[in-house]
Amino acid sequence: MSARAMLHRNRCALWYMTAACLSWGMFYSLVATAQTSAPKPTSVFQDISRRADSARETGDVPTAIQLYGKGLRLNPAWQEGLWYLGSLEYDGSHYAEAATALRKLTTLNPKMSAAWALLGLSEFETSNFSQSFSHLQRARELGSPPELARVTEYHMALLLNLRGEFEKAGTVLSQLVLQGVNSEDVQVGLGLSLLRVPLLPAQLDPSKDALIHDAGNVGGFLAHREFERADVGFRDLLKKYPRTPFVHYAYGTALAAHGKEEEAEAQFREETTVTPESGLAYTEWAFLELHNQHYEAALPLARNAVKLAPQSSMSRFVLGSILLAQNELAPSISELETARRLAPSSPEIRYSISRAYAKAGRSEESRRERAEFARLQSKTKGAENEDRREDVNGREAIPPTDGAIPSTPQPPQAVPPEAIPH
Repeated sequence: MSARAMLHRNRCALWYMTAACLSWGMFYSLVATAQTSAPKPTSVFQDISRRADSARETGDVPTAIQLYGKGLRLNPAWQEGLWYLGSLEYDGSHYAEAATALRKLTTLNPKMSAAWALLGLSEFETSNFSQSFSHLQRARELGSPPELARVTEYHMALLLNLRGEFEKAGTVLSQLVLQGVNSEDVQVGLGLSLLRVPLLPAQLDPSKDALIHDAGNVGGFLAHREFERADVGFRDLLKKYPRTPFVHYAYGTALAAHGKEEEAEAQFREETTVTPESGLAYTEWAFLELHNQHYEAALPLARNAVKLAPQSSMSRFVLGSILLAQNELAPSISELETARRLAPSSPEIRYSISRAYAKAGRSEESRRERAEFARLQSKTKGAENEDRREDVNGREAIPPTDGAIPSTPQPPQAVPPEAIPH
C-alpha cells in the first residue's frame, strides 16, 4: 500500500466512531427482527456469548473474535455475534473476513441499515467497488444510522465519482460540507468531482495534489454559495492551470447560474478548445443560445454535442428542445424519444416529449407522457425541494425554457487521468 493510500485510510478512520463500539442494542431497536428462526440457546452457547462480550468490552479483540466465531458455529443465526464479529474484523483491517460476517447478517436481517453500511465499507476496502456501491446505496435507502451516516455518504461520493457521476458526487460532498465536515478528504473529493477525474483519492499522483486541493477549495465555496470567493478561485485556477480539462466548463456553469451568460458562453467556448472531444461545453453553450431563443446559433452547437456524446440524454434533450422550438416536429420527437430511452426516469424529458406529441396531434401519447411526468415529478419532488437538484458548481442542472421543465444531466465523459497537468 502506498504512503498516500495509508494516509488516506488513517484519516478516514477518524471520521466515525470505532465500529466495535457501536453496540448491537443501539441498532437492534431500529431494525426488523430476524426472519430466520434461531435455535433455542444452550448453556454452552450462552457461556460463550458472555465470554465473547466480556473479551470485547475489555479490549481483548483476538479472544473476542475467536469466541464469536465459536458461538456462530453453534448458532449460525446469531445476529448479535455476526455484528460484533464483522465490526471487530473491520476495525482490525480484516475487511474480507468482516464482509463475510456482515453479508450473512444482511441475509438474516435485510432491514438492518448499519450492517449494509459496514458491509459496503468493507467491500470498498477490498476494492469490490460494484458491490460496495450497491450495499452503501441500500444502507442509504434504509436510513443510515447517525453514527455511520457521514462515512457512508463520503464513500458513496467517492464511488459516484469513480463511476463518472460527477454531479451526484459533488452534491453528496457539498451536503457534507454544509453539515460542517471540512476535512481534507472531502476537499480532495470535491476537487476530483469538479475536475471530473474518475479516480479515488488514494489513486492520485502526488504531483497533482496542489491542483486537486485548489479545485476542492473552489468546490467548498460553491457548496456554501460563496460565489464571489468561488469566482476568485476559478480565476486563480485558470491562471495556474490554464489548460486543465473542465475548469472552464465548471466556471461557465457557475457563471450561468448567476446570470452572467456572456461570460459563461466565453468559458464554454474556451472549454471546447481544451476538451474538443467532449460534448459537455457544447451542450451548455447550446442551451444558453436556446434560452435566449437564438435557435440558429444553438442548433449546430447541439448537433455537435450529440455527435460527440450520442449516449448523453442531456445533449439529445437540448437538441430535441431546439428542434421543437423551431417546429421541426419529426426530428424533435426522434431526439426526445432517444433522450427518454437513455433517461427513462427523467420527468423533464417526459414533459417535453408530451409537448412535442401534442404539437404533432398525437393526443393519446401526449396524455400518457404527461401522466408519466406527473408520476415521476411527484416521486422526486421532495428531493428537488431539498437540494434544488444542483451539481457541485451550485447551478441547477438546466433552467426552464420555452415552457419546459429543467433537465437532469447524465454522467458526462470522464477526463483521462493522464490529461491532468503536472
